[in-house]
Amino acid sequence: MAEKRKILAVSGARSDYDLLYKVYDKLNKDARFDFSIVITGPNLSETYGYTAGNIENDGFRIAGRIFNLIDSSQKIGRVVSIGHQIPSLAHLLLQEKPDIVLVAGDREEAISVSLTCAYMDIPLAHFFGGDIAKDGNIDNSVRYASSKFAHIHFPTLEQHKQTLLKLGEDEWRIHVVGNPALDRFLETEELSKAETIREIDEAKAIDDYCVLIQHSIITQVEQQAEHIRVTLEAIRKSGKHCFVNYPNSDAGSADIISAYREYVQRYPDQFTLFQNLDRKIYVNLLRHALFLIGNSSSGLVEVGSLGLPAINVGERQRGRAHGDNVLFVDTNAEEIAAAINTVLNDQEFLAKVKLKQNPYGDGKSADKIIDILAQIELNQALIHKNITY
Repeated sequence: MAEKRKILAVSGARSDYDLLYKVYDKLNKDARFDFSIVITGPNLSETYGYTAGNIENDGFRIAGRIFNLIDSSQKIGRVVSIGHQIPSLAHLLLQEKPDIVLVAGDREEAISVSLTCAYMDIPLAHFFGGDIAKDGNIDNSVRYASSKFAHIHFPTLEQHKQTLLKLGEDEWRIHVVGNPALDRFLETEELSKAETIREIDEAKAIDDYCVLIQHSIITQVEQQAEHIRVTLEAIRKSGKHCFVNYPNSDAGSADIISAYREYVQRYPDQFTLFQNLDRKIYVNLLRHALFLIGNSSSGLVEVGSLGLPAINVGERQRGRAHGDNVLFVDTNAEEIAAAINTVLNDQEFLAKVKLKQNPYGDGKSADKIIDILAQIELNQALIHKNITY
């Protein structure tokens, strides 16, 4: 019997875990692999709902927990957090000796994991490289830098592959697989609207509602308190109930959370705030919503497959591939109000949204990824990287 391949994934936040859950689940059940997860970052923070509990409850072997997050709304906090993460990660990798490490996206752990693996000659598979968002956020630079350190690429779209090729990556390293987030998203058990709402707040009788997920933009930290209130006011004036999801841990998030708490206190019948929902409840909350608003990648990547309109507010996510379900608006009260009117009343727009056309795949990505991880040759050619031009 062939020796199992030891695969280690690093998860820093609820978002990356949700995106790759189906890949992790299949790796965990496949006899060809010895799979485990390292939990770090906001996952381990009570401020952001201790989403590590989701991973622990799902039954994966936990290779380690790296407590690195500086709970600060200042830009320096993110830098110091990365500095704390790298040495702990390096020692853990030395102990675990994985054959391949998995990391996703463009947040702190992407750059710290890719840098550490490159220096330690450990093959790294990076997900979602080559994506382009024209919002000027640091996440773009982190994504490109992580791709340059990575040995195996799992981009979502063909156009993302072309970006990686322009970065000088070998074509044989690149495997276009779609977005594995849809694998789990589309197979989530369906609950009725009443059941879903009851799980969140059994005291409230709510019919129509929207969902708000708005994260801080690190280049606009000083404006976050003002920007989020523009969105909240537009929702309030619409008269629709709003379920509000906590932001991520970027600088500026404390101002957003403060505004959320203020509006929940002032308008308790219209706003409901939550930190971390069970995945089934969260997906069904979106499934029965009138629209998603804010600047979450879920609006572009996932909810189009539900036929759910999404209003993307501000610069975050600009320039990324998206379906017909997304409306982009500036942080402007009139523009947001007009977009809300469109998603509620424009029948031509709603007819396009209901077609559920999604450029990010068909929900069958994980099997492709598993086969590649099982078959790719682990040799010096994989480790030794050269630019192609």
